[in-house]
Amino acid sequence: MVGFPFIDLKPVDLVAHELSITGSFLGSRATMKEMLTFTQVRGIKPKVELMPMSQVNEALKRVENNEARYRIVLVN
Repeated sequence: MVGFPFIDLKPVDLVAHELSITGSFLGSRATMKEMLTFTQVRGIKPKVELMPMSQVNEALKRVENNEARYRIVLVN
């Protein structure tokens, strides 16, 4: 989520689905723009592992077993 959007939250959903919400103030809009420009100019990209949505259960097992490298991104 970017900014401070309104979200409809039911606390039981957090517990029942083992979800969490975190927030962070990393800097001003100008600082964010500078950071994004820096990464673009230098070709910095996130390290992710792509898996098809059809393998969602395998992806979840890998995350639970701490076998995922960096982040797993499901592709639809």
